[in-house]
Amino acid sequence: MAFFFATNVVTKFALFLAAITLTSAEEFKITFTQKEQVPKWTFIGNVSDARGFMDSIPAEDRDKLLFSFLQQTNIKSMITIHDETGSLYTTVVIDRESIDECRVPGLCNLTFMIATRSSRPNSPLFEIISVSVIIEDINDNVPTFPKETQKIEISESAVNGSSYVIDSAVDNDAKNNSIQSYELIGNRNLFALDEERKLDGSLSVKLVVIGKLNRELVDFYNCTVIAKDSGDPPKSGTMSLAISILDENDNAPVFTQTLYNVTVPEDAAYGTSIAQITATDKDINQNGNLLYRFSPRQVDFEHINSLFYINEHNGVLSIIGKPLYQPGKVNQIIIQATDQGIPPLPSTNQAVVTVNILDTVNNPPEIRINLVSSGNGQVKNISELAVPETFVAHVEVKDDDTGQNGNVSCHIKDSFFDVELISGNSKNGFKVVVKGQLDREKQDIHTVTVICNDFGNPVLSASASFLVRVIDENDNPPVFTHKSYFEDMYEGNNRGDIVLSVSATDEDLGNNSKVEYYLEDTVRDFFTIGPNTGIIKALDKFDRENRTMYTFQVYAKDMGTPSLKGSAQVTIRIKDLNDNPPMFSSSVFNFEVSENRPNGTLVNRLTATDADDVENAQFTFAISNTPEYQLPFLLFPDGVIKTTTILDREVKNTYEFEVIAIDKGTPRKTSSAKVIINVGDENDESPKIVFPKPDNDTVSINHLQNIGTYITQIEAYDADAGVNKKLSYVIEEGNGERLFLLNKDTGILSMARVHEVTDKTDEEYVLVIAVYDSGIPQRSERCELKVIVKYSNETAAVTKPIGSGDTSNSNMIIVVVVILLTLCLSVGIIIVICVIRRMDRSRQKGQDIQINKLPNNMTEVRDNNSNGKNSSRPYDKIETLHKKKEVSFSFDDDLDGLRDHEISFSNNSVFLENNGTEVPVTHLSDRQTGNHLRTFQMKQKHQQHPVYIGSHTKNWVPGSNQPTLEVVKMGKDDSNSDTSRETVTSDSGRGGSDDDFHSPHNSSKDERDPNLSSAGSNTHLLKSSIPTRHGHSSSVPPSGEPQSYSMSPHGKQNGRPKSTDLTNNKLGLDKTLTNLVGGDKPKFTVRKPYIERESLRETRDKKSDSWVPSYV
Repeated sequence: MAFFFATNVVTKFALFLAAITLTSAEEFKITFTQKEQVPKWTFIGNVSDARGFMDSIPAEDRDKLLFSFLQQTNIKSMITIHDETGSLYTTVVIDRESIDECRVPGLCNLTFMIATRSSRPNSPLFEIISVSVIIEDINDNVPTFPKETQKIEISESAVNGSSYVIDSAVDNDAKNNSIQSYELIGNRNLFALDEERKLDGSLSVKLVVIGKLNRELVDFYNCTVIAKDSGDPPKSGTMSLAISILDENDNAPVFTQTLYNVTVPEDAAYGTSIAQITATDKDINQNGNLLYRFSPRQVDFEHINSLFYINEHNGVLSIIGKPLYQPGKVNQIIIQATDQGIPPLPSTNQAVVTVNILDTVNNPPEIRINLVSSGNGQVKNISELAVPETFVAHVEVKDDDTGQNGNVSCHIKDSFFDVELISGNSKNGFKVVVKGQLDREKQDIHTVTVICNDFGNPVLSASASFLVRVIDENDNPPVFTHKSYFEDMYEGNNRGDIVLSVSATDEDLGNNSKVEYYLEDTVRDFFTIGPNTGIIKALDKFDRENRTMYTFQVYAKDMGTPSLKGSAQVTIRIKDLNDNPPMFSSSVFNFEVSENRPNGTLVNRLTATDADDVENAQFTFAISNTPEYQLPFLLFPDGVIKTTTILDREVKNTYEFEVIAIDKGTPRKTSSAKVIINVGDENDESPKIVFPKPDNDTVSINHLQNIGTYITQIEAYDADAGVNKKLSYVIEEGNGERLFLLNKDTGILSMARVHEVTDKTDEEYVLVIAVYDSGIPQRSERCELKVIVKYSNETAAVTKPIGSGDTSNSNMIIVVVVILLTLCLSVGIIIVICVIRRMDRSRQKGQDIQINKLPNNMTEVRDNNSNGKNSSRPYDKIETLHKKKEVSFSFDDDLDGLRDHEISFSNNSVFLENNGTEVPVTHLSDRQTGNHLRTFQMKQKHQQHPVYIGSHTKNWVPGSNQPTLEVVKMGKDDSNSDTSRETVTSDSGRGGSDDDFHSPHNSSKDERDPNLSSAGSNTHLLKSSIPTRHGHSSSVPPSGEPQSYSMSPHGKQNGRPKSTDLTNNKLGLDKTLTNLVGGDKPKFTVRKPYIERESLRETRDKKSDSWVPSYV
């Protein structure tokens, strides 16, 4: 039955939940806020005010709603709901702190569900409203400590900063209504509170020692701790702190009386107590319990130990042996005391007991002491400044015996006092006087024992004692408890912080012992001292990096007259805080390491400094902005940088990254710097030859070229740097006839001597050229260059035999004739130039000269006052224009300027013939560079044929040969020769295939330039060519030098520049250049033979006998 009943209940509950799900399509929520501690039946709110709730209720049900709790919870014991209105009320006075859900930090939120139904019959209405009631806290709880008084024991040796846990107070309120702070009342100069907020929001509190404790001065302190909240109104709770100062064994025992005089009869019984020795110790308990004993260092220790006994606990001295009277014999016992502390401390002084043995047979004298002056009983007051012989007391001696037994003498066994006869007669008695210097601070009470004895047999003696109180005088300066004080203090302190406390004492009394403290003047800007307390405080915020230690004198003066002072040395050591980051010795470190070094090669070391101390000054290095795996370097913590792989400068020559230095202080501080590592070059790259290449290895030149004629230039580069990339060029093979000369520095190949092709067929020379770098070890590369020495018709005509002589004689005759003609022509040209220049100067005075700036740094001079005609000339060293040859082009200041400028003609330049007719400049197409070839025509004085002067407008490249000019005379029958088609007789830069070289140079008349063909026969062509660097492949040398390419006569690009043909005599060239540059004749020098590199292994040091002409 129970099973079926349970099944039925579960089924109904499931149907109930299903009904809820079906009917509650919308969720309704409402939140109320209510303070705690309000009276019961306080209205909280109405649940029907939930947003959208009433709008969702059908009109027929709105007046018939019933409200009830959906679940049975403990909230019903605090809150009730009106079943018809839906109003919530409190049923009790709600205490937020007693609700289990509200004992955790955060809001006190009571949530529950309200079910809404309709009382209308058969109404399907059922809604659920989610209700939250937030109970707000009020400050209704007082902070409460677990006990009214807490006992704390602190050792008097506790150092500043020692802390002791205090029981925390409890406040059940929340947030600001809970405990927010603690306050200590009383003894704030010795104690302070240290608060710490925990994770749960509560505060823990500790008692911290901030002053110097001394149990002997104060052994108990009573303070009050107040716990405060921040409610409105604020509430607080208190607890008393009973602080007991525990003793440390820091005081040694002191004897209150150091001298004892005892007389013992001979017949004294065993165990008779004869004196009690007393010492004191300011400490307590075991530290203040004393033990007495005889000093083992006294001379007659064994004798004393056999006659006397001292109780080690109470200091009672008694007889344990048989005393024996001996005239003049006095027993002196030295007693010392020690405490029972750990470690035990011996007394600072010792007590001396003088035991006199009496002869008991005879009657001793009777002694009466009269102090005369004021005193208290048997006490005499004497100033400690009393001088010797100062009167102290009168001693009256009476002995009833007669004769010698009645004669008495007195003495005092004391170093400070003595007894003397009055008026030399014992009947008048004796007087006690001061004998030695008194010192109250050493002994303020003296027991003066006067001993008198008769002269009987046996001699009897008697003694009487009185006290002398030494009156204080201001004769002692204050003395500090320590001669030197040492204290550590952290930098960055607050002004007014307590540094340490000093103490001084004055052994004088009264005002003579009152002490006032002050500091030396040098530190009064940094420290101050309480004049009465001796507490030294900081007046400045200290920085250890500026000053690590302060050493100064502290003074204490008393109030006596005159005032005396004492001093002690104070040393304040400033302890370090981590307030300085490490500083690199440089913001940028430039290091260098050679390439190809093994892994782990040392690069260098970073250096930095940190102004802090100890751990705060210790630091390590690290790479900051680049992961180490991306760099071929490893930075060790000590700043050492090593390679992690083999470097290749040609791949990358510089590495940059940022490093940081991190110190080990708290908190850690860092700084950064930049590291630049340059990879030093090693000679690990061989030279790379750009020209010649296997597919471009041929150049050609006409035979009978002058010495020094430019043929081509070997082009190579080396990827290394510095001296390792400096190249030198050597012909190793193929130059057995010494025809060619290769400049070892520039790689320019030129003619070493004039060579004639005798069999009228082209000759081919295959040169093996080696390119060496200058590194160690030296590396090299080799290539082959084919040089074709061509036979030409023009040169053949010049070298034909004359008469019936042989070839060598014919050549000699030709050379002599050419030299004579050149000299004659030069003299004539010079004379003509001088005449023309003189005429031109006179004509130039009335001319209006216009100066035009032309491209490529050229200047043009225009004459606008020549009868309506324009004439043009260069405005440089060519000062005049000859009437025969009106030329307009410009050089730089001298012939050396050709290196950086172009030879050019302005497009509007005009040249005049003898009859004044203007001859315009004709522009030709320069097949080598693509620029305009500017030419002009002019009449010569005794010749009816024009002269063509051409100028290549190509930039001068430093390091190439100087520009050369050539004059070629063409006859009527030579228009179809090689030179009639091309003004350059060699094609050293052609670089074509072998088939190209065997093809004929001449072409049909239609292919010629019309300007050239119209010139007629016997025409002289003056041409300037500037050899430039040239590229022979797509590879560009790393130097980045400009490249130029020329076109072959057939329109093909051959990749190398043309060289200058110097087939005419030197005189003609000289005169022509003189015309162009205004009389400055080109200079020629002959370079001495240089050491030519031949075979790398065998003939490298062999000298060449070739001569190299070079133009300057």
